[in-house]
Amino acid sequence: MEIRLIDVEPMADIAIRTQFSHYIFRITEPQARRGFLSGGHLGTKQHEAFLVCTFLPETFRTSGKLDQLETGHRAMFYLEGSRTRTLTTSVITELGFVAIQATAGSAGDC
Repeated sequence: MEIRLIDVEPMADIAIRTQFSHYIFRITEPQARRGFLSGGHLGTKQHEAFLVCTFLPETFRTSGKLDQLETGHRAMFYLEGSRTRTLTTSVITELGFVAIQATAGSAGDC
């Protein structure tokens, strides 16, 4: 499965399950591949992130499609903050969208 970020609405949450971790990438700027990443060793705190690329683990070669996440690949993100850091996931095993749950007082209660 693959998810092209340019096809995703802003503020959508993408669930990324890897061999060893689970991440949530909230897309804020689909065209720029920017958003907030949490999960894995980052914990629940959201970090500003930029998807650099996905690549095959055996060859370290990118798929040539820099705007997508894809199962069977690893993803590399730049994390912004006081200094830029790089996070590289283990192999992505599942991708999906996180369902938004209605809360008390939300528009779904009308």
